[in-house]
Amino acid sequence: MALIDDVKVVCDRLAPLGWQDLLLKVTGGQLNIVKPTEVALKTELTKTLTSIDRTVTGFTDFSLSGAKAITAGSPAGSLLYHALASPNVTAGISGFPTLKEIEMVENYVFGAQPPTLESLKSKAGLTGSQRLSVVLFAYEYRPARDTCTGRQADMVFSRTGVSRVGTRPAFYDARNRGFQAQVADDPFAFRVCPSRFAAFLAVKRKGSDDVTIMRTQPGDSTRDFWVPIHKLFNGTECLAGLNLEVELSAFHYNDKIRRTRAVTLRMARVPATSPFQFSTGIAELSTDTSLGAGIVTPVPHPRLIEPATVNGQLLTYRVPPGQKTFAALEPGATSGVDGSEIRPAPAYVHARTQVRNGALIDLNNDPLRPDVNDTVSTGNYRALHYVDFTGDGQISATVSALTGKPEVAASVVPCYSLVAAPDFFTSAGQRELFERVPDNFWGVPPVPLCDTRLPANLQMPGNRFSAAEKTISAIVSLLGPAPGSVTIPQSFDADRHSCLPDDCAGVFAPGWDVSTDRTRVAGTQVQHLAAYGLGSPFPEDTKLCAALSTFWPAVAPDASRAMSPNTGNPNLRATVAPLTDEEIGQAGALPWDGVTGPKVTTFNGEEFLDCEKFLHVDYVKHALEGRFTPRLTAQVSSEEYMLRMQAIAKCYSTVGGDRNMRFVVSFRKISAGDPELQRAQLDTSTVLSGEVYRIDMILGGEETEHPHPSDFRRSLLPIQDRQVFLVGPRIDTALRKRANQAVWSRVS
Repeated sequence: MALIDDVKVVCDRLAPLGWQDLLLKVTGGQLNIVKPTEVALKTELTKTLTSIDRTVTGFTDFSLSGAKAITAGSPAGSLLYHALASPNVTAGISGFPTLKEIEMVENYVFGAQPPTLESLKSKAGLTGSQRLSVVLFAYEYRPARDTCTGRQADMVFSRTGVSRVGTRPAFYDARNRGFQAQVADDPFAFRVCPSRFAAFLAVKRKGSDDVTIMRTQPGDSTRDFWVPIHKLFNGTECLAGLNLEVELSAFHYNDKIRRTRAVTLRMARVPATSPFQFSTGIAELSTDTSLGAGIVTPVPHPRLIEPATVNGQLLTYRVPPGQKTFAALEPGATSGVDGSEIRPAPAYVHARTQVRNGALIDLNNDPLRPDVNDTVSTGNYRALHYVDFTGDGQISATVSALTGKPEVAASVVPCYSLVAAPDFFTSAGQRELFERVPDNFWGVPPVPLCDTRLPANLQMPGNRFSAAEKTISAIVSLLGPAPGSVTIPQSFDADRHSCLPDDCAGVFAPGWDVSTDRTRVAGTQVQHLAAYGLGSPFPEDTKLCAALSTFWPAVAPDASRAMSPNTGNPNLRATVAPLTDEEIGQAGALPWDGVTGPKVTTFNGEEFLDCEKFLHVDYVKHALEGRFTPRLTAQVSSEEYMLRMQAIAKCYSTVGGDRNMRFVVSFRKISAGDPELQRAQLDTSTVLSGEVYRIDMILGGEETEHPHPSDFRRSLLPIQDRQVFLVGPRIDTALRKRANQAVWSRVS
């Protein structure tokens, strides 16, 4: 079946769902996707359009140089492809394309005029014996705001793809042209979120050449980047004179328990079999025909983690004695050249489930040993290992029709694939926050993974990655000149999972999506990315990330106000990106992590804030019990996230002093009709326009924490220096009332 036949099937299905009318409108009646024959449709799609109305919603960021429905070799210059693939094109449409249908049109873009290998060499500027390479990439078609230049909607590519684990099968949201993590009828379930890969003919270029890089880094002019030129797909229309069959393969592995035992505990003869090290049940190439080719889907499991067993028996380890900070097995780390942590084994290993004579003892809840950190530090007991289903690996391909071709290198270059923890803020991107929020807001700046210049995991079984490829997590565009436009068109964020590294954390302490290790290559120690340095299981590290002032903001909620302030790191304790009362369970019944936020209570006539003790909160237990939920946090956009940060920053600047000595009692958005807001505006002759946040704050650092008189798992904070703020971050204005005041005042 010819590609145009596939495209006609797609057009015929979608035309009556609003697509025919929309494209006629955008082109002033020039483009009609309903044609009686494939030949007529091809003529229609490849003719020049003299009018494209870029004021129509969804088309404002269509390439200014685009003048056809299908421009050979140019997804960004193909109006039909843009319309079907852009998540911004939704108005007036009653049905949307499947991912397979988008793939059909995408393949036609690259196959409308099948190039020869020699012509692609010429396009890449290769001469003589210089060759193209078959290279794997993860990729997405994005609105302009999320592309390398920001000037037009375009495809973006990375040599690293990121999928996310879950408890339910993947769901493709056709309207948003992407995968969603939420499950409509179960707020405590997580859908797995896949990544999308394809093989491309590509060329290696220095960053100083004609390479369009997202967020260029110092030194990129001397670094090599793989840059895609032409997509490879099955059939005779991909490359002139050749009949291609592209066979993709996927490998992933999890090495956390083996490395914990072999490296941290120095145990001999640790097996390389499950659950110590395993390569099944992590992620696989999808067989769902509606998704098309190259979709790597994590395997859904009933729970995000499970107790580790061997032959039906619980797998345990002896906890060594030694002072701990976070009531976990904490092996410590060495530092890389840039200060990042080197982790040859999991940074934090759960140690709070004691196994004695086959019985499980929860050390968080043991009244005979109320100090859980002291119990773990004393050690000399058997603790249960837990297994999670994260990992990393490689995606490769075979294209037998290109074997032996003088224009193409013999070796296929595989792509790095991360299978990471869930993203609780699917609508807020790491790169967006890093670019738009001032550095002084953060405890640690939220560097996105696309900025990292390290090679992939060089120690995975059957490694085929090169230590020299330090740009594997960079994001680039198709080979060619950048758009000529100097204006930034209007576009809107895509409310969907992204599988590219700009939506991942590039801070390694130890990390959220990936950590780092190092190994000796040709006599030199080389630092590289690796998933096995994260928490074992991953929720063990999630609590630390969340409690330490939103260390990894785009994916880790800031839970610092949901638990006691004694987190083990007094310099990263203050709330930076506050969660609302609903998101931490102070109101409603959906705390994101299963921890119900603090409540005001009275003991002996004195008011206190009653909260769970940080060290006794166990995210591993919560994961087993299915208490995590993305329902509320997934609704927080990048814009909302930044407004919250600006609001809390205004409060800190007003009260002055060390922000780590302040505790947020309540944080919520209020409406214009709120009686308290109206009273405050009258008192101050001020109108707070835009979003308004009510923030209740007390003095509450570690020094103020008191033991709870009847529950060793909880702490009390005395209500001291209580101040309530109403903040309008868009106008940088705040109104304040102290606990002993009746009248509101305006603060500058």
